[in-house]
Amino acid sequence: MSSEVSPATINQTQTKQAQPDIEIPTDFQSIQTNAGTKELSEFRTYDDTTSPARVVEHYRDMRTFQTVEFYKQMEEKYSFENGKFRRMMTIEEALEELENYVDASDPDLDLPNLLHLLQTAEGIRKAGHPDWLQLTGLLHDMGKIMFLWGTSEDGQDGYSPNGKQWALGGDTFVLGCQIPNE
Repeated sequence: MSSEVSPATINQTQTKQAQPDIEIPTDFQSIQTNAGTKELSEFRTYDDTTSPARVVEHYRDMRTFQTVEFYKQMEEKYSFENGKFRRMMTIEEALEELENYVDASDPDLDLPNLLHLLQTAEGIRKAGHPDWLQLTGLLHDMGKIMFLWGTSEDGQDGYSPNGKQWALGGDTFVLGCQIPNE
């Protein structure tokens, strides 16, 4: 039996894991990160002493496990050759799926990724930037949808902020080259 997904089974390829009910605010201004516990200068700070342990582990795992060999494995896993695909969905459906993803690499936010995308787009809109940039803000993390087919072993467990996500998010670097010391 082939492991490829056929169009007949395309909407049955993933069973969602149970998620806690999270109330999604309709007023995106009211979404709070760690605003009550951090000064503005403390946001987006990554170091061993102030970052949550999950963030430190995330970046350590990225540097350890993202190799050229791993890239080749993922290239094969996510290849679209010969009609291989996991699931066809609209942008709206993909955004709804990202409501189940919490980014382990973010030291400031433990909310579903969909809220981060909406906050980003709204912030860009409020700053007076053009529509195309607002759309870019809304879609910038769309690739994290890979968590639907990932596992902890391949760094793509997005169902928990403590899941192994080293292949889904965070800063990127060139593979096959020594990482600079600075």
